[in-house]
Amino acid sequence: KRYPVRKYINVFFIVFGVALVLGGGDFQKKSHKEIAANAQVLGVVMLVISLCFDGGLGAFEDKLVAAHNIQPLDLMYNIHLANITFASLALLVMKELHLFLQMIQQMGWTLLLIGLCGAMGQVFIFITISKFGAVTSSIM
Repeated sequence: KRYPVRKYINVFFIVFGVALVLGGGDFQKKSHKEIAANAQVLGVVMLVISLCFDGGLGAFEDKLVAAHNIQPLDLMYNIHLANITFASLALLVMKELHLFLQMIQQMGWTLLLIGLCGAMGQVFIFITISKFGAVTSSIM
């Protein structure tokens, strides 16, 4: 799938703007400045990796939806089902299930509210992707 050059330029400016925001800040102490420099480099590297995977996954999702006629909500359901499976396995393997259950007891309603807000956001994102495509959604 090919996109107009204008869309690539818009994505570039979004990435550049985020990188500028990550690179900002003024710290008074030297130790904080050194720590901040390392954290900023790590943050920029993680941002670039995330955007690369996001772009690749977005193109893959577009092909998957077009080839197999998958509905956006079905795609979202299956992605989150896989996330739950991997997270549950990680909790069991790292033997941190008790910490997770403890956190649920302490912050259950807050976690539920955050989860509902995130789910609603995901629904709107997936509907936008299904109507306008992944690159257009990343520009917004």
